[in-house]
Amino acid sequence: MDKLLTETYKRWQKAKEAAQRDCEAQGDYALAEKLRDCRMFKGTETLEQLVKLMFTPRGVEFMTANGFPTLKLLRRYKPLHPERLGVYIDCGKVELADQPRVFLIGDTQAILRYKATQANRLFLMHGAQATVSAKGYSVVSIEQDKTSGVTIFQQDNAFVR
Repeated sequence: MDKLLTETYKRWQKAKEAAQRDCEAQGDYALAEKLRDCRMFKGTETLEQLVKLMFTPRGVEFMTANGFPTLKLLRRYKPLHPERLGVYIDCGKVELADQPRVFLIGDTQAILRYKATQANRLFLMHGAQATVSAKGYSVVSIEQDKTSGVTIFQQDNAFVR
C-alpha cells in the first residue's frame, strides 16, 4: 500500500504541475497560484484518508477536470476493496440505495435509488455510467468527467443537480 500511495502522490504532483501550467497559459494566474500552494495530499495517507480527500469538493473537482488518477492507477487500488468506502472501480453492474456518497470509476454501471430525505453526492470518472432514480425529498448532487454518463429519473420533490 505504501508503494502505491507514494506512486500516486508523485503522479498527483505531476498532474498538479500540468494543471498549473495550463491555467497560466490561459491567463488564470489566481487558480495557478492556488494549485501551486495546494498541499491537500501529502502521500502519507491511509486508504481511508485518501478516499476522504477524493470526496472533498476540491478533490473531486481536480480529479474530474484533470482525469487524475488514471484508470490504470486506480485499478491498482481494487484489491484493497475501496467499494466498502463508496468507491466502485470496474465493478460491472451494481445497485445501490440511499448511499450518501458514491464514486463510480471505469467499467461500472450503477443503478442508484434515492428516497431518503438527505443530501447525496455522486461522482463518475473514466467512462462510468449511472441511472439515478430520486424520489421524495432526496437531493442528489452529481459531478462527472467528459467520458461518463448519467440518466436521471426525478419524482415528487426530489432535486438532482
